[in-house]
Amino acid sequence: MKLQEKILYCRKKAGLSQEGLAEQMGVSRQAVSKWETGEALPETGKLALLAKTFGVTTDWLLSEEEPEDEDLPENEYSNWVESIPGVLGILVKRYGWLCGVYAAFVGAAFIGLGVLARALVKNVFFKYPLQEMMNADFYGAMLGSNMSGNLSFAAENPVSIMGTAIIILGMLIMAVGIVAAVILKKKSNK
Repeated sequence: MKLQEKILYCRKKAGLSQEGLAEQMGVSRQAVSKWETGEALPETGKLALLAKTFGVTTDWLLSEEEPEDEDLPENEYSNWVESIPGVLGILVKRYGWLCGVYAAFVGAAFIGLGVLARALVKNVFFKYPLQEMMNADFYGAMLGSNMSGNLSFAAENPVSIMGTAIIILGMLIMAVGIVAAVILKKKSNK
Protein backbone atom coordinates (compact mmCIF):
# COMPACT_ATOMS: atom_id res chain seq x y z
CA MET A 1 0.00 0.00 0.00
CA LYS A 2 1.45 3.36 -1.04
CA LEU A 3 1.64 6.52 1.08
CA GLN A 4 -1.32 8.19 -0.64
CA GLU A 5 -3.49 5.10 -0.11
CA LYS A 6 -2.46 4.96 3.56
CA ILE A 7 -3.33 8.62 4.09
CA LEU A 8 -6.78 8.07 2.56
CA TYR A 9 -7.26 4.82 4.49
CA CYS A 10 -6.19 6.32 7.82
CA ARG A 11 -8.27 9.48 7.32
CA LYS A 12 -11.42 7.47 6.66
CA LYS A 13 -10.65 5.03 9.46
CA ALA A 14 -10.25 7.97 11.86
CA GLY A 15 -13.58 9.38 10.67
CA LEU A 16 -12.11 12.64 9.39
CA SER A 17 -13.12 14.61 6.32
CA GLN A 18 -10.47 16.16 4.10
CA GLU A 19 -11.39 19.52 5.64
CA GLY A 20 -11.04 18.12 9.16
CA LEU A 21 -7.65 16.60 8.47
CA ALA A 22 -6.50 19.76 6.69
CA GLU A 23 -7.49 21.83 9.72
CA GLN A 24 -5.53 19.57 12.07
CA MET A 25 -2.51 19.63 9.76
CA GLY A 26 -2.60 23.40 9.12
CA VAL A 27 -2.92 22.97 5.34
CA SER A 28 -5.66 23.42 2.76
CA ARG A 29 -8.19 20.74 1.82
CA GLN A 30 -6.66 20.75 -1.66
CA ALA A 31 -3.27 19.79 -0.18
CA VAL A 32 -4.83 16.79 1.55
CA SER A 33 -6.59 15.87 -1.69
CA LYS A 34 -3.26 16.00 -3.56
CA TRP A 35 -1.63 13.80 -0.91
CA GLU A 36 -4.41 11.24 -1.30
CA THR A 37 -4.25 11.21 -5.10
CA GLY A 38 -0.44 11.08 -5.17
CA GLU A 39 -0.09 14.43 -6.97
CA ALA A 40 2.01 15.75 -4.07
CA LEU A 41 3.82 14.43 -1.00
CA PRO A 42 3.53 15.90 2.50
CA GLU A 43 6.54 17.74 3.89
CA THR A 44 8.63 15.93 6.50
CA GLY A 45 7.09 17.90 9.37
CA LYS A 46 3.60 17.21 8.07
CA LEU A 47 4.44 13.51 7.72
CA ALA A 48 5.31 13.33 11.42
CA LEU A 49 2.11 15.20 12.28
CA LEU A 50 0.10 12.81 10.06
CA ALA A 51 1.55 9.82 11.91
CA LYS A 52 0.71 11.40 15.26
CA THR A 53 -2.83 12.31 14.13
CA PHE A 54 -3.50 8.76 12.92
CA GLY A 55 -1.76 7.08 15.85
CA VAL A 56 0.77 5.26 13.64
CA THR A 57 4.50 5.54 13.05
CA THR A 58 6.12 7.44 10.21
CA ASP A 59 7.94 4.21 9.32
CA TRP A 60 4.61 2.48 8.79
CA LEU A 61 3.29 5.37 6.69
CA LEU A 62 6.37 5.29 4.44
CA SER A 63 6.58 1.50 4.18
CA GLU A 64 4.48 -0.49 1.75
CA GLU A 65 3.01 -2.72 4.48
CA GLU A 66 -0.70 -3.40 4.48
CA PRO A 67 -2.56 -1.81 7.41
CA GLU A 68 -3.35 -3.88 10.48
CA ASP A 69 -6.60 -3.07 12.25
CA GLU A 70 -5.00 -2.77 15.68
CA ASP A 71 -2.57 -0.10 14.43
CA LEU A 72 -5.33 2.39 13.70
CA PRO A 73 -7.80 4.17 15.96
CA GLU A 74 -11.37 3.00 15.68
CA ASN A 75 -14.34 5.20 14.94
CA GLU A 76 -17.53 3.92 16.61
CA TYR A 77 -19.86 5.35 13.96
CA SER A 78 -18.03 3.85 11.01
CA ASN A 79 -17.64 0.47 12.75
CA TRP A 80 -21.35 0.32 13.47
CA VAL A 81 -22.23 1.32 9.94
CA GLU A 82 -19.64 -1.06 8.46
CA SER A 83 -21.32 -3.96 10.29
CA ILE A 84 -24.56 -3.40 8.36
CA PRO A 85 -24.55 -5.66 5.31
CA GLY A 86 -24.72 -4.63 1.67
CA VAL A 87 -27.06 -2.02 0.28
CA LEU A 88 -28.57 -1.21 3.68
CA GLY A 89 -25.14 -0.19 5.00
CA ILE A 90 -24.56 2.07 2.00
CA LEU A 91 -27.98 3.69 2.50
CA VAL A 92 -27.36 4.29 6.22
CA LYS A 93 -23.98 5.86 5.44
CA ARG A 94 -25.36 8.09 2.74
CA TYR A 95 -28.85 8.95 4.01
CA GLY A 96 -28.78 8.26 7.75
CA TRP A 97 -29.07 11.98 8.41
CA LEU A 98 -32.62 11.84 7.07
CA CYS A 99 -33.60 10.00 10.27
CA GLY A 100 -32.66 13.17 12.16
CA VAL A 101 -34.76 15.27 9.79
CA TYR A 102 -37.68 12.87 10.29
CA ALA A 103 -37.29 13.12 14.07
CA ALA A 104 -37.31 16.93 13.82
CA PHE A 105 -40.58 16.79 11.86
CA VAL A 106 -42.09 14.41 14.42
CA GLY A 107 -41.05 16.85 17.16
CA ALA A 108 -42.70 19.71 15.26
CA ALA A 109 -45.89 17.62 14.94
CA PHE A 110 -45.86 17.00 18.70
CA ILE A 111 -45.47 20.73 19.31
CA GLY A 112 -48.43 21.40 17.02
CA LEU A 113 -50.53 18.77 18.78
CA GLY A 114 -49.73 20.27 22.19
CA VAL A 115 -50.55 23.79 21.00
CA LEU A 116 -53.81 22.53 19.52
CA ALA A 117 -54.78 20.82 22.78
CA ARG A 118 -54.05 23.95 24.81
CA ALA A 119 -55.94 26.14 22.31
CA LEU A 120 -59.00 23.89 22.47
CA VAL A 121 -58.98 23.96 26.27
CA LYS A 122 -58.64 27.74 26.21
CA ASN A 123 -61.53 28.07 23.77
CA VAL A 124 -63.77 25.87 25.87
CA PHE A 125 -63.02 27.44 29.24
CA PHE A 126 -62.35 31.07 28.34
CA LYS A 127 -64.95 31.54 25.63
CA TYR A 128 -67.42 33.17 27.99
CA PRO A 129 -67.09 36.58 29.72
CA LEU A 130 -65.40 36.62 33.11
CA GLN A 131 -68.56 37.73 34.89
CA GLU A 132 -70.34 34.55 33.79
CA MET A 133 -67.37 32.38 34.73
CA MET A 134 -67.37 33.77 38.27
CA ASN A 135 -70.86 32.40 38.66
CA ALA A 136 -70.83 28.94 40.28
CA ASP A 137 -73.93 27.98 38.33
CA PHE A 138 -72.01 28.51 35.06
CA TYR A 139 -69.55 25.71 35.89
CA GLY A 140 -72.32 23.53 37.19
CA ALA A 141 -74.21 23.86 33.93
CA MET A 142 -71.11 23.53 31.78
CA LEU A 143 -69.35 20.70 33.59
CA GLY A 144 -72.17 19.04 35.45
CA SER A 145 -70.68 19.88 38.85
CA ASN A 146 -70.28 22.78 41.21
CA MET A 147 -66.83 24.30 40.71
CA SER A 148 -67.44 27.42 42.85
CA GLY A 149 -66.05 29.81 40.23
CA ASN A 150 -62.38 28.72 40.19
CA LEU A 151 -60.83 30.56 37.22
CA SER A 152 -57.58 28.61 37.39
CA PHE A 153 -59.43 25.42 36.48
CA ALA A 154 -58.61 25.79 32.77
CA ALA A 155 -54.88 26.17 33.48
CA GLU A 156 -54.88 23.20 35.87
CA ASN A 157 -57.04 20.88 33.85
CA PRO A 158 -55.40 17.63 32.67
CA VAL A 159 -55.75 18.41 28.96
CA SER A 160 -53.92 21.71 29.38
CA ILE A 161 -51.18 20.07 31.46
CA MET A 162 -50.85 17.25 28.94
CA GLY A 163 -50.73 19.81 26.10
CA THR A 164 -47.81 21.54 27.83
CA ALA A 165 -46.03 18.22 28.37
CA ILE A 166 -46.52 17.31 24.71
CA ILE A 167 -45.09 20.69 23.64
CA ILE A 168 -42.01 20.16 25.82
CA LEU A 169 -41.57 16.59 24.55
CA GLY A 170 -41.93 17.87 20.98
CA MET A 171 -39.24 20.48 21.56
CA LEU A 172 -36.86 17.84 22.91
CA ILE A 173 -37.51 15.45 20.01
CA MET A 174 -37.09 18.28 17.52
CA ALA A 175 -33.79 19.42 19.08
CA VAL A 176 -32.40 15.88 19.13
CA GLY A 177 -33.52 15.37 15.52
CA ILE A 178 -31.81 18.54 14.34
CA VAL A 179 -28.57 17.70 16.15
CA ALA A 180 -28.63 14.13 14.81
CA ALA A 181 -29.29 15.33 11.26
CA VAL A 182 -26.37 17.77 11.39
CA ILE A 183 -23.93 15.24 12.85
CA LEU A 184 -24.96 12.42 10.52
CA LYS A 185 -24.89 14.73 7.50
CA LYS A 186 -21.30 15.74 8.34
CA LYS A 187 -20.33 12.08 8.70
CA SER A 188 -22.02 11.13 5.41
CA ASN A 189 -19.88 13.69 3.54
CA LYS A 190 -16.65 11.96 4.56
